Amino acid sequence: MLYHVSKTCGLKVLKPSVSSHNKPYVYAVDNLVTGLLFGAPHDDFDFMISTEDNGIPVIYECYPDAFEIIFKDKSCSVYEVNGEGFLKGVINWDAELVCENEVPVQREIFIEDLYGRLTDEATRGNLIIHKYENSNEYKKIISEHIVDRLIRFDALGLLETDARFQIYYKKIIEALLSIMDGHLL
Repeated sequence: MLYHVSKTCGLKVLKPSVSSHNKPYVYAVDNLVTGLLFGAPHDDFDFMISTEDNGIPVIYECYPDAFEIIFKDKSCSVYEVNGEGFLKGVINWDAELVCENEVPVQREIFIEDLYGRLTDEATRGNLIIHKYENSNEYKKIISEHIVDRLIRFDALGLLETDARFQIYYKKIIEALLSIMDGHLL
């Protein structure tokens, strides 16, 4: 059984859609808790998400209180799907499987309190949450992640249109833009 999690309820068929991989896929995971992390809209500028070797999902906040801001007062639907047609290792994150075809939903489970459920999963040891720390070591990890994503997604131009960039990443973006003007060559 695989899981696809969405803020949209009532789906009977999951249809491929284009995401950051620029190819239409239906995305699924084999770990329900990992799937729950996708029950509310967010992106790589909110969290750094990975999995430990034992499959336990790990989440790092990219800014203070990101976990609460993103998941509090949110609900979602967990869609159970058959694993037929899903491929592992196609995209750069091994926890995620993809299918190029429409996928029928086997069962839908409604999660009314996503924040509460994720917090409970962390208490049970099924999720590791790294709250934002004002330490040089933590900020270095997040800065490397953010710089990678800014360049990879060509997102330097979002400074004026994304409030997170203004609040949390403005100095990083301005520094990157200043070294990209050619004066160091």
